[in-house]
Amino acid sequence: MKGYGEAGSAITVINAFATGKGAAVGIDMWTRAEVEITGEGIEGEIFVRGRELKDHRLVSAAVEVFTELLGEKFGVKFRITSDIPVGKGLKSSSAAANAISFAISEALKLELSEIDIIKLGVEIAKRAGVTITGAFDDACASYFGGLCITDNINLRVLLRERVEVEDVVILIPEQTVLTEKLKGIDFSVLSPYIEVAFKLAMHGEWKKALVINGLVYSTFLGYDPRPIREALKLGAFVGLCGKGPSIFALTEKVDELVDAWKEFGEVIVTRLR
Repeated sequence: MKGYGEAGSAITVINAFATGKGAAVGIDMWTRAEVEITGEGIEGEIFVRGRELKDHRLVSAAVEVFTELLGEKFGVKFRITSDIPVGKGLKSSSAAANAISFAISEALKLELSEIDIIKLGVEIAKRAGVTITGAFDDACASYFGGLCITDNINLRVLLRERVEVEDVVILIPEQTVLTEKLKGIDFSVLSPYIEVAFKLAMHGEWKKALVINGLVYSTFLGYDPRPIREALKLGAFVGLCGKGPSIFALTEKVDELVDAWKEFGEVIVTRLR
């Protein structure tokens, strides 16, 4: 029995660390998973941007979650490929968890709703220890695309809507920040400011919201302010990708921003979806 799943990356509108409520928008970067159900054991490979990743925690967690769902044990052979860099705030874990969840459910011929698949992916990410809030907002934007605003604590979708396709410039610094390294930090002190941004997002001003969110979190986490300043000078809507360190911008001056950001790290251009 074989299955295939894919899920995309996303950019952050509201980071849920402070309030438990978050928002994200899908972008055109992908993770793909192929699985084959076996009698026992977990065997396979993961390649991220052409390089092998030895961390198979998400696959192990997925087998554990689906074993509990079925009430019987099984093993998997798998191959996962991704063009989403790990530890950069670009929802690599949510995309991988979604893709694996979909692939295993297809291989097992389970009749699950899309939301059920996403919720299983959230549980997989939690079991693997790669998320603080469960990242339900990221998982929904990864799976559906468009703008997704959610209550991550209660796993409720508060708003979903399509967005116009436009260019996204992403700066990926060399620094890597794994989510598990942030456990223990009290983000609730940011809640008064993030609540303001959240209300803007709920009322259609999600681009303004992502700027406020990015400024607050990037300052709190101590990231270099220069790339954000360069983007703001060009009139861009600029935000922080998840917990960072990557930042992104929506702008009509794509070439100018790419040139301005080159000194700070790798710069890629993709699109909203």
